[in-house]
Amino acid sequence: MIRLSANLGKWPSRLMGCHSLLLAVTFVGLLPHGFAQDVPEAARKAVARRQEMVAKADEAALRGQRLLADKDYAGAVSELKKALDLLPEAPVVESRRLEYTQQFADGSVLLARQRAEEGQYTEAMQIIEAVLDPEIDPENLEARRLLEDLNDPEIYPQAITPEHIARVKRVETALKEAASHIRIGDYDGAERRYHEALNYDPYNSAARRGLEDVEKHRRLYYDTAYDQTRSTFLRQVEEQWEMKAPRFSLDRPGETTGPTLTQDGIDYINEKLKNIVIPEIEFQDTPFQDAIDFLREKSRELDDLEPDPVRKGVNIVDRLPESGGGAPAAPAPAAGGVPGFDDPTAGAAMTGGGSGSTSMITLKMSRVPLVDALRYVTEKARLKFKVEPNAVVIIPLTEQNADLFTQTFRVPPSFLTAGAGGGGGGGAALSGDPFANLGSTPAAGSTSLQPKRSAKEVLEGVGVTFPADSSAIYNATNSQLIVRNTQANLDLVEAYVDSLKEDVQKQIFISSKFVEIGQDNDDTFGFDWLLGKANIPGSDRVFAGGGTIGSTRGEQQAQDWSFVEPISQQPFGGTALTSGLRSGALAVNRNSVDALLTNSIAGQSALAPAILSMAGVFTDPQFQVVLRAIAQSKGTDLMSAPSVVARSGQIAKLEVIREFIYPTEYDPPEIPDQFGNQGAAGGLLGGAAPSVSSFPVTPANPTAFETRNVGVTLQATPTIGPDGFTIDLRLEPEVVEFEGFINYGSPIYTGGTAAGQPVQVLLTENRIEMPVFAKRSVATDVTIWDGQTVAVGGLIREDIQHVEDKLPILGDLPVAGFLFRSKSEVHAKRNLTIFVTARLIDPSGAPINESVDEPVTPIKVPGS
Repeated sequence: MIRLSANLGKWPSRLMGCHSLLLAVTFVGLLPHGFAQDVPEAARKAVARRQEMVAKADEAALRGQRLLADKDYAGAVSELKKALDLLPEAPVVESRRLEYTQQFADGSVLLARQRAEEGQYTEAMQIIEAVLDPEIDPENLEARRLLEDLNDPEIYPQAITPEHIARVKRVETALKEAASHIRIGDYDGAERRYHEALNYDPYNSAARRGLEDVEKHRRLYYDTAYDQTRSTFLRQVEEQWEMKAPRFSLDRPGETTGPTLTQDGIDYINEKLKNIVIPEIEFQDTPFQDAIDFLREKSRELDDLEPDPVRKGVNIVDRLPESGGGAPAAPAPAAGGVPGFDDPTAGAAMTGGGSGSTSMITLKMSRVPLVDALRYVTEKARLKFKVEPNAVVIIPLTEQNADLFTQTFRVPPSFLTAGAGGGGGGGAALSGDPFANLGSTPAAGSTSLQPKRSAKEVLEGVGVTFPADSSAIYNATNSQLIVRNTQANLDLVEAYVDSLKEDVQKQIFISSKFVEIGQDNDDTFGFDWLLGKANIPGSDRVFAGGGTIGSTRGEQQAQDWSFVEPISQQPFGGTALTSGLRSGALAVNRNSVDALLTNSIAGQSALAPAILSMAGVFTDPQFQVVLRAIAQSKGTDLMSAPSVVARSGQIAKLEVIREFIYPTEYDPPEIPDQFGNQGAAGGLLGGAAPSVSSFPVTPANPTAFETRNVGVTLQATPTIGPDGFTIDLRLEPEVVEFEGFINYGSPIYTGGTAAGQPVQVLLTENRIEMPVFAKRSVATDVTIWDGQTVAVGGLIREDIQHVEDKLPILGDLPVAGFLFRSKSEVHAKRNLTIFVTARLIDPSGAPINESVDEPVTPIKVPGS
């Protein structure tokens, strides 16, 4: 059989060379010579048609072979099928038909295999069945083998569908993109791509491993951030010692800079109307539109506030009926667009007649602001104007419609609480009391509890007025608000309800973070000397020594010295020379609460460790010296971050606590007057050894208890601002920790003898312990932008103790004086900062005002 690989390079060149000549010779040369000369014209045309069909078939076959080389199997099979259809039924082209048929079969098998890999098993089976058709190639081995594979679920599972293949491709793309995000350090982007992969394939292990990798990278970053934050807090402690130099302003006295106005908006147009002053206006029976055109031209000519020539002036447009009529002739009210301007100035002449845009204006003024001129002209025409963000609009004086209409609104369940803080007034609300009077209000001076704010009070609080016979009823069972009012007020109610519907999806995620960084540094450096007895030079009767035995400090440890007497375990070298020099914890004042909590007692603090010693045993005098030095650093870090989600205007409280029950009152200890046949101390006097257990003593015992919540408490009341971006927050976070107990009792002793010697015998420790709690809290009202973190409180403190002891005279020697000095310095730094973060979220927990795909704008470096 002819294979596709053996004919891809040979057949096209042979076809394109001489196919036309061969066909002509074949069809004509086979006929007898004489008969060929008599071939009629119709036969020649038939031969020409067959030659053209063969040529087109060859072209289609050539295109199919090229598509096969490009692995476009569908296109190749289509072109080869077209070539077979074009070939005429003639023995002379039979070899060509066999070749095209083989190429068609090979291409179809490749196409069927491609469709099977895409999960399109039905189409693949149809293609194979077409190849095995008796007229094509019923014995094609590749087609039969593929047909067997298609029927084998181990090779081609039936669960693989085109949709499954598409999901696999999307998962592969997401995994590749996630790995790329990790390489560039975009861990948030990598996390989103891994989550996208898990949405398509919930059991994808590669995505889970990728998320684990993301968290590892994040932990490395947060470890670095922890070190940086700790260094920053300690730097802030050091910074507090700086005495900042006074700042001298370089601005001249009296110079002030006014607020910068934005280049659009109502405030900007109002500023223009006030600042543009027209030198002279003189209208004499001037049409209203001509007067407005004059003011419009003057606003462009005299606008010094706008530097852009294109934006100079004020846009003045009219919104009047086509008839040009204004309101009925009546005293015109003050302009509603710009408050704060009163009656026209003295000397201004205003006459004229007419009404609306057809009015004739007569007005003569000098040095008048544009806002006044515009107001006088519109008042004369019985019109008014209002300022909009982009133009001044002239409108007619419309009459107020007093007709009442009823409309029902669907409102959120928090409707009555959403309007808290508004104005008062009567109203009606459906409550849980079926006998309540819906339209009544408490009588003046009533001492009864005030009812919940009604729907009418809520709406009045947002500016909706209620004329006579109007009402507002809120039905809590189905969250419906029924309002009867004028159409204008109904429009206000609808706008307010729409704003509530927008806000009902918004919740506030509040996080309060307590960060406390502590650092204790202890540096000690000093010497201890022992000096024995020695003759005074020049005398054999006068001796000197290092001190007395009574001056020896109790903290002296024999193991600190190099040479110690074997029997007495006392160091060689005589008595202490530097017993009064303090070092280590002995030099630090421990009279704080921390010292009481650790039950430390004054005078029992340890010396700094001895790290180097030297002794003169066979010298005269004997001596020993040790170097005491230590550099200690202790860090304590505390971070508590309670968080809670709340709706706007609602109180949210989070408690992560443990109840700590402690005594507050104690009964005094009791000692019995008689015990057995002896007095109070009868069982303790005499004998070889006192026995404490033989004497019953009742120590102080608790009688009253209190409970203290220990842990984290967060209470917050957030309110979303009118711009939907700011958050007003009332915050009360609190962290309470148990530090330990302080013993307010004292031991109870009695006298006795042991081995003939008087001793004190401990009857009871008599411990009266009270707990000490550390509390960190703040109560504040702040305004925060969505997603931002601000510090709402804190404390920076540093305690420094510096001790420098020395021996007189010896410690002041120029070079060797440091051998007789001892220095200790302790720094205790504390930095507590309380942060709060507020973020608007939707019910799914996703941020509202943050786009995950929004690019991050780099911070501009000053001077760059």
